[in-house]
Amino acid sequence: MIEKLEIKINKIKKKANKKVVGVAIFMAFGAFIIFSLEMTRNFKNQKNLVQDEYNKSMYLAVSYVNNVEVDLAKLLVTSTPKMSAVTLADIWKQANLAKECIEQIPVNQNSMANASKYLTQVSDFSYTLMKQNISDIKLTDEEYENLKNIYNNASRLSAKMSDIYDDLNAGRIKWDELEKKGNEELRDVDISNSMSSISEVSKAFQNYEGLIYDGAFSDHLLTSTPKFLSQNEISEDEAKRYLEEIVLGDENIVQIQSNGESSGKIDLYTFDVTLDGKQKRSVSITKNDCKLYLMIGDKKVKECNVSIEEANIKALEFLKKIGIENVKETYYQKTENMVVINYAAIQDNVIIYPDLVKVKIALDDGKVCGYEAGGYIFNHTNRTELTPVITEKKARSILNSKIEILSSDLAIIPTESNSEVLTYEFKGKIDDREFLIYINAKDGKEEKVLLVVDNENGVLTM
Repeated sequence: MIEKLEIKINKIKKKANKKVVGVAIFMAFGAFIIFSLEMTRNFKNQKNLVQDEYNKSMYLAVSYVNNVEVDLAKLLVTSTPKMSAVTLADIWKQANLAKECIEQIPVNQNSMANASKYLTQVSDFSYTLMKQNISDIKLTDEEYENLKNIYNNASRLSAKMSDIYDDLNAGRIKWDELEKKGNEELRDVDISNSMSSISEVSKAFQNYEGLIYDGAFSDHLLTSTPKFLSQNEISEDEAKRYLEEIVLGDENIVQIQSNGESSGKIDLYTFDVTLDGKQKRSVSITKNDCKLYLMIGDKKVKECNVSIEEANIKALEFLKKIGIENVKETYYQKTENMVVINYAAIQDNVIIYPDLVKVKIALDDGKVCGYEAGGYIFNHTNRTELTPVITEKKARSILNSKIEILSSDLAIIPTESNSEVLTYEFKGKIDDREFLIYINAKDGKEEKVLLVVDNENGVLTM
């Protein structure tokens, strides 16, 4: 009996051991699967992190190279050693930063040797000239010709980077294909050819949703007390009525919802508006004097039926309706069948760039779908010192002799120290590039040089 019992116990133990082994094997297999999934997940996360770093390096590289190209273009038209020294210092910095970023991009660096060499030469050349200009020594003719060659190379370098960027952005090449593609693109090119940039970076420069281009003189003097407003306060009901009857008088309004007051350097009433067709508008009205400050819309424009000239007329009509006249269109940018037009105030035929207002027009029906008037509201006032001390002829004599002058105006521009200066604005051309050069109308100092970018998408300055 005891023997039979022991035999049964042993059989049970054997079965139990087999089950334990089976469970252990199952658990081990499960653990392996979990480990594999976790490793895959970690690999993907790591890969994404690496790609993010590549994206960052490529964007910065293309940005710095573009800055080098723009600054070199400006340098071609500067006439004073002081302005040249400032520009050269920036070129030196941007070239070094571009070189550092290019070295982080996953392309065989042997293929990048010429591009890196070029950027090193730009850095060394600009540093040498910077020290020379600090000593008030102007460029020689030979140095100027070298500078033109360097600029031409910068243009080609920037173009090559843009080409590869387009391939990346369109998905024609992937990151793991970039090394091969880059090597093919760069194998037989000269020092002007290099890498590319990536990602949607325009959003990083938007101060306001939908209002993309601010112009050359839009980001200054917003720290003071608004000069355009009085102490006359209005009620929220008055602001709402102004919004309904004046600002959106031509629209089919479904609903206006108040969001209360917004306080800061300027006190505002804010509203959310629903229009016919489920379009939305976010609108801010100043608490003092009842002025339109900001309007942002979500309109999707699928077709273009309105020309830029017609859009300008529509924008001027809108500005007149809300009480803003005596302005001149300066720059504009067209994107997604909409156009943002910048307007500067005019006083006694002098362009007042600090007094800036922006209007966004939909090019399907010509209606206003965006607006921003921070510069105008903060800065607009009657100027008393609009008479130049030096003559236009004297100001012209200060300009680089190699530039062809196309037009001239008097203009007030902001300075880096949050003040204003009366200048002669000369529009000039050298080779096939246009520039705006600003000469102080009192002492003849070269205040600023801007590169004009004129293409099918707008007229901008850099």
